[in-house]
Amino acid sequence: MNKELRDVFPTEFYGIKTEIINHQIWGAPANALIVRLPEATDMLSSREGFKTIKTACNCYLPKSVCREFDTSPDAWNRYLKEVLNEAKSSADEATTLSTGVSMDFLSWQEEKFDELWVVALVTAGVSTNAMRVGKDKASGVQRNGQFEKIGTINSILLTSAELELTAMAASFITITEAKNIALQEMDVRSTVNPEWQATGTGTDEIMVISGKGNKYAYVGGHTKIGELMAKAVTSATVCAIEKNFGNDR
Repeated sequence: MNKELRDVFPTEFYGIKTEIINHQIWGAPANALIVRLPEATDMLSSREGFKTIKTACNCYLPKSVCREFDTSPDAWNRYLKEVLNEAKSSADEATTLSTGVSMDFLSWQEEKFDELWVVALVTAGVSTNAMRVGKDKASGVQRNGQFEKIGTINSILLTSAELELTAMAASFITITEAKNIALQEMDVRSTVNPEWQATGTGTDEIMVISGKGNKYAYVGGHTKIGELMAKAVTSATVCAIEKNFGNDR
């Protein structure tokens, strides 16, 4: 699929409905990607772990909203309630990721082989906290009570395949390796030590949503589904970085 097609975001694919909602959160303009599944489906995410869901969200949080989170312990729950109300869902049947990247810069990519398909939805901000993990020293996200500018690469992967729990967990390896390929192709450097190739940001998140098709227990690079996952994530991540270049908050 070429870049022009990737820039046209689908409102529905394979019975899955998608929408980007624009709203005001405590006086600040924000938006969120809402993914509505046709039926309850298993999901594994780096934020919430394993869960059965009907709705998935990727939420853009502007800096002023993040400050509210810092001063109010229940701010996230209040925000989530507002977003899920707009999505016509509940916390019990939904899962969320959060990012400082607007959904205006969302990218997507589909890969297919016969009846098997994979779709990657990615937002990427890399100009503020790209790092080489294990080499760059860890740093907090706040200094003197203020949030630093934080970028994030959020990867949501959907597939027609019914993934066993072990396959969903293993897919995180494939997705992370594919993300690293995208960073290499874009020559993204550590913001602290620019001589080092970045491997990600310090706040990256992943969500994998299983399908209802044939069952798969393995998703590594030697498998066709692993190949599709990697191609989709690499392509979507490259496009997301290109879209958001210079717009990181």
